[in-house]
Amino acid sequence: MLTGMLASVAAIGLLSIPSGVAGALTPQAPPSGNSGTTVSPLQYNCANDSPTCGPTSTSPGIGESYGYYNGQDVRLLYTENYYCGTSAGPTPGSTSGCEAGYASTTSPPANTTHADTLYIPVPLFANPPPTQCSAAATCIDHPATIDLSALASADSALAGATNVGLPNHDHVVGTRNNGNPEWWSVEVVATTSPTVFNTLTSVSAINAAKSAGTVVEAPTNVFLFFQVLPGTVPAAQYDAAMAAGFPATSPPASATTFDNLKQACSAGGPYCSNVGVTSDWYNGKDVNALYTENFYCDTSVSSGAPSGCEAGVTANTNPPGVTGPVPTVSSPDVNTNMDPLYIPVPIGFTPTYLQCPSTSPCIDHPTSIDLSRLSSVLDPVLHTTPAELADTMLPGHDHLLANLNSGNPEWWNVIVIPVTTQAALNQVQTLKSYSAVKAMETSNFSSGVGPEIPTNAYLWFQVLPGTSSPKPGPVKTDCMASLPAGSVVGMAATPGDNGYVEVDAAGDVATKGGATCYGSMTGIHLNQPIVGVATDPTTGGYWLVASDGGVFAFNAPFYGSAGSLALNKPVVGIASTRNGNGYRLVASDGGVFDYGSAAFYGSTGSITLNKPVVGMAVDPTTGGYWLVASDGGVFAFNAPFDGSMGGTTLNKPVVGIAPTLQGNGYRLFASDGGIFDFGSAGFFGSTGGIPLDKPVVGGVSDTAQGGYWMVASDGGIFSFNAPFYGSAV
Repeated sequence: MLTGMLASVAAIGLLSIPSGVAGALTPQAPPSGNSGTTVSPLQYNCANDSPTCGPTSTSPGIGESYGYYNGQDVRLLYTENYYCGTSAGPTPGSTSGCEAGYASTTSPPANTTHADTLYIPVPLFANPPPTQCSAAATCIDHPATIDLSALASADSALAGATNVGLPNHDHVVGTRNNGNPEWWSVEVVATTSPTVFNTLTSVSAINAAKSAGTVVEAPTNVFLFFQVLPGTVPAAQYDAAMAAGFPATSPPASATTFDNLKQACSAGGPYCSNVGVTSDWYNGKDVNALYTENFYCDTSVSSGAPSGCEAGVTANTNPPGVTGPVPTVSSPDVNTNMDPLYIPVPIGFTPTYLQCPSTSPCIDHPTSIDLSRLSSVLDPVLHTTPAELADTMLPGHDHLLANLNSGNPEWWNVIVIPVTTQAALNQVQTLKSYSAVKAMETSNFSSGVGPEIPTNAYLWFQVLPGTSSPKPGPVKTDCMASLPAGSVVGMAATPGDNGYVEVDAAGDVATKGGATCYGSMTGIHLNQPIVGVATDPTTGGYWLVASDGGVFAFNAPFYGSAGSLALNKPVVGIASTRNGNGYRLVASDGGVFDYGSAAFYGSTGSITLNKPVVGMAVDPTTGGYWLVASDGGVFAFNAPFDGSMGGTTLNKPVVGIAPTLQGNGYRLFASDGGIFDFGSAGFFGSTGGIPLDKPVVGGVSDTAQGGYWMVASDGGIFSFNAPFYGSAV
């Protein structure tokens, strides 16, 4: 069993450092005199220990990775560099001093326990799914290299594997250790089965797989130092705090005021979902903010809410311990000891997505707030009186940062950005940039985004260093600069519209502009040809879909496929949900197959069509979708119908459809490059009437500039009011 698995590893090269990456993976030296007591922001107040709350020249700093506990997602917070002990076998040949195959004969430095095990499931098969730690982007405080030669007795191919890159892996813990940091001894759990790998999210599942002989477990001499972020408080404590309105108090010198970061979530429950962290945005990127102090609201400003918090008037004073001028909307960063936190708040509609929903206030946020000073803004849409607004639940909102403060904790002065339409909120959540959202603000809300509103509230957090997408995947080098002429079947834009991905029928991939290559199906036998591609708005990865409904995920979560189903008609396209938490496939008869959190709103699968369906697009406002047939007929499901070309004689058949950013229209693309715009979709030109070397096979909208791109079967790109990043011709 072990021999076969290790042979698979050697064959597909998962344990070698990818070309071009070796220089970037500078191995970290094993720690010297590492005591395991570096200040943890979850156990102490970083306000008094700021040098040890971020990366320095002598400290690896603080960072997170993801893990699994009893099948649930958790976050692991690292505050010490890894430790590799004295090997029970030959001296490791890796530059890190770490190896697999032998356990350590020495323990990490004292002062913490090290009785718990960290299991790392490793996929030993081609085209593995995205893992929590990738080989090309080693997680914080992990070794960059490892010696695998101790496993050569099982497979001679590993005899020379003395200093190879750390393989892709996930993390599984069987205890939270009550949220306390400790050393965890590392055990490798390897499998050649994709099905088995997907089940390895708990210790019980790992033990079951070991009993079934579908995984191999190997010891290592590696220890990692982290704590499982314990989450929010038990329900009773949360309810008591909620009843009290989270009264604002001055934080003591060395501990949090409302210590909801030290409560273990071993019992699970709805209050364990926000593990001391919120999701935030900075310059178009996803980041995480770690809260270690309760909020503070200046109570010298009158408030009808028990929390003492209000919106509409600037605070009179700064939080405890902060001297200097008080920030205002016009001078939000006048005090160098603080930075502004902008919170886009939906007003007058029920939003479809928020980082902090109103039904469950984020950690260390007030549960109530006085909005009566905003009655002139809120009354027309909420039909409430000032008295009714004096003590309301904190509304749902997102977080926008204009500065990271180098990852150091501080007080952030809160400024509200009112948003009055779902379309505007969609744009805010797509841009993820304060400067871009600032440009949308108008005094009369004509853009759906209004002028900024001051508050008397401050939040305490630090932006965790090293955070990016939830599950970063390996950057691969097997994409192509050009694709075989006549074989290209589609394209998809990156989440930030700074590039695009082209794919051909064989699954070859070409990335242009800011699009990253995460792999392809090049050289791999396919049962049926690839027919479409969609990008994941969360990770920047992508999915390929074949005509039999098979889905191939690259740095994007795999939610399932129709590859094993007997289909009435072949699949012709794939479309991601707005937030990347699922995708839909569409067949030529209009049959729709939804996976992940993608909702099913209907199909034309049982309807006789004049012409086959050729594409699908998702409405960014409603989450519904449109299908388009080759005669230009459009079918709307939980999405507005703005017109179609059905019944009109076309020069060439329609091959695709793309929505506007606001969901207030869509465009159809014909194989001659003709463009048909409906709703508020603008027309910026076409290739209709121009002889083309190869037919157009698809198109996408550029949500940043409002234009669009078309792609031909030879990989040629035609851009209209959209930047040209190159082509795969």
